Amino acid sequence: MNPRARRRLVVALLVVAVAAGALAGAAAWQGSPASLVARKGRLIAAEVTPAGEDAISTMSQLTLRRSTGRPVTALVRVPRGPGPHPAAVLLGGVNRGRRVAGVRGLDAIARHAVIVSPDYPLPAQRGGWEGWRAITMPFRLRPAAFDTVADILLLLDYLESRQDVAPTRLFLVGSSLGAPAVAIAGGIDTRPAAVVALYGGGRIGALLGHALAHPDQPSPHPPWRAWLLGHALALGVAPLAPERYVAGIAPRPFLMVNGADDSLVPRASVLALYEAARAPKELIWVPSEHVQPDEADLIRRLSGTIVSWLSARGLLPSAS
Repeated sequence: MNPRARRRLVVALLVVAVAAGALAGAAAWQGSPASLVARKGRLIAAEVTPAGEDAISTMSQLTLRRSTGRPVTALVRVPRGPGPHPAAVLLGGVNRGRRVAGVRGLDAIARHAVIVSPDYPLPAQRGGWEGWRAITMPFRLRPAAFDTVADILLLLDYLESRQDVAPTRLFLVGSSLGAPAVAIAGGIDTRPAAVVALYGGGRIGALLGHALAHPDQPSPHPPWRAWLLGHALALGVAPLAPERYVAGIAPRPFLMVNGADDSLVPRASVLALYEAARAPKELIWVPSEHVQPDEADLIRRLSGTIVSWLSARGLLPSAS
């Protein structure tokens, strides 16, 4: 190679190295606590509209306006009787969104705590992982993943602003893909007194790859394609790997509840997240498959487990 060609190669390599470093730095900044708090913005207004009631609680549709633009829509479920009440931000699976606050079986929690459940920034779409959509999905999910964590932080702002909420008894509960989101939010925000992750785990690339190949999916991908898509998505949201943040929950307590027979979340993913956390922490295995929103009996048992665990730590009254 002549000297001129060598110099061009060195310059090209330097340009690539600088660009890669800049991208890595930008990605690290996007996933930093300071960036996520900035992404949350400032709560400007809360618009509340009645949405029904049941024997133990009233429900309202909620829209939060903030300084950074995109509003957050959610469902609020408030116990009957005087406060101040404990309060939880509750995230279910992507397909459920705000409706998870009203699922059957949550009475053990809803009897004592204000529950607020948001819609996800990127609604689930039928066929979202098929054809060209499968190629573009990682690019659309990246900002949505950052927004999800920022939305949890904004919902904590909202709960703190309510006169009927006890600000020292806030907690986070996340199920399925909501589990890593609450692990991240709880790791960077000290306001939640406890964090509960249900049927979730770490190693997001392997977890998503496994889920995309699962036979219960509407259109399961071949294992090789599911692996590529899962790891492409994980690479796009690498700054939000829950294992990076979960240790920050300590010394506040962290609970994981997972199905011993869960074919959707591999045991290795569960253990990866649990081992990254610091004490006080607890992992409870229950005899079940992956929880679904229509499984009222299982949700009732899980709610009882959560209430007993929180009650032992003074965050909820004992189950009645």
